[in-house]
Amino acid sequence: MGRARPDLIRVLEENPPGPQAGIRLVRRVRTREYVTEIGPRGYLSQIEAAAFLGKSVVAVNRYVRLGLLKDVTRYGISMIQLAELRRFRRECLEGGKGGRLRRNAGVELRRRTTS
Repeated sequence: MGRARPDLIRVLEENPPGPQAGIRLVRRVRTREYVTEIGPRGYLSQIEAAAFLGKSVVAVNRYVRLGLLKDVTRYGISMIQLAELRRFRRECLEGGKGGRLRRNAGVELRRRTTS
C-alpha cells in the first residue's frame, strides 16, 4: 500500500461557498483524474481532510486525537464530516486553509471532554 499523498488531491469548492454547498475532490492517479462530489453532509477520509485543510495527514490525526475534530469510523476508516471540517477551519485555524492552529484553540472543548 502506498503512502498517504494529500498533495495529489485538489479540492474545488462550489461557488458561491456556503454551509449548504458541497465540494469536489479531484484525485490524480498516474495520468488519470477521478472526480468525487461530496455533499454538505458528506464524509471525508483523513487523507481527503488533510487536502481540504491544507495540512498533513499527521496533523489531522493529531487534531482528532486531541478532540478538536470529531470523527466516525466507517468500515475501519476514520471519516470526518465536511461540516465539521468547515467549523474547525473557521474556529481553530488562523487565515483559513493552510493557516496555523490558533493559540488555545479548542481548550474549552478539551476541558469539557476531560471533566
